[in-house]
Amino acid sequence: MEVLLWIVVAVLFLLAFAGLFIPALPDAPLLLAGFAVYSFFIPAAAPLGVSFWVTVIILTLLLFLVDYLSTSIAVKKYGGSVWSVIAAIVGIIVFPFIIGPVGIIVGPFVLVLLLEFILKKSWGEAFKVAFGTFVGFVGGVFIKFLVMTGMLIWFFVRIGIS
Repeated sequence: MEVLLWIVVAVLFLLAFAGLFIPALPDAPLLLAGFAVYSFFIPAAAPLGVSFWVTVIILTLLLFLVDYLSTSIAVKKYGGSVWSVIAAIVGIIVFPFIIGPVGIIVGPFVLVLLLEFILKKSWGEAFKVAFGTFVGFVGGVFIKFLVMTGMLIWFFVRIGIS
């Protein structure tokens, strides 16, 4: 039974990192779920400690904010409107269901580009804002990857696997 639980933990960790690119998967919460399965269901589990749990829960909540803030900050920095932020979020949610995983990048870019052009910006200005959307998304994924990797390394150190 313990081997099966370790497989569940490993799958949750893999799904967490897949969630960086697949919007239907909640990345950091899946990582947290893997920690929980280990801690609460594996009988021989080494205790993770209160400081571990408080820190990873806070980091998980902060990573939720990174999803939305990274794109919106970049869109605004590159001259986009509030509507562009909304368009980027809609693109992230809708386009992957239309054109697959590449829709995560293409969707926000295309919607922001078209919206900014409709809002009377030149193609050059609209492209600049759309590019800012891409930069924000990639930056957010990079930050989340680094933080989640750090959480995973800390977990392995805590349980004595190095």
